[in-house]
Amino acid sequence: MSDTLNPLSEAAEAALDLVGRTGAKSLEIGYLHDDVPIEDADWYASAQYRGARITVEHQPGPARCLEALAQRLLTGAKCTGCGRLIALSRDGAAFYRAGHLIDGTPWAEADVRKAGQCLWRREGRRWEMGCKP
Repeated sequence: MSDTLNPLSEAAEAALDLVGRTGAKSLEIGYLHDDVPIEDADWYASAQYRGARITVEHQPGPARCLEALAQRLLTGAKCTGCGRLIALSRDGAAFYRAGHLIDGTPWAEADVRKAGQCLWRREGRRWEMGCKP
């Protein structure tokens, strides 16, 4: 369904759940342009953490914006279940060189390679880790 008809799709609910599970202090979602179709409003979302703000911009609607934020939070992150780098597709994970975890801990490329990967997927209204039995 489109964002216009169903602003809280399963993907959006899964994103809201994930933001809460990551320990965000706050979540902001909004748009920049009034009096335009919803897909042209230029949506953004950001999650605030201690000293860090993770943001996505230029999305076509609220549900897609929240889904993009969830994917951004997972990309380059460490799985809380197994400690591996989170992958969102079977093609492999993305890693940010000289990256840091949300808590500020550096995560070096050598550590990431050693850790391996954990394939996460969205199941309905929740993002699930691949290492979960």
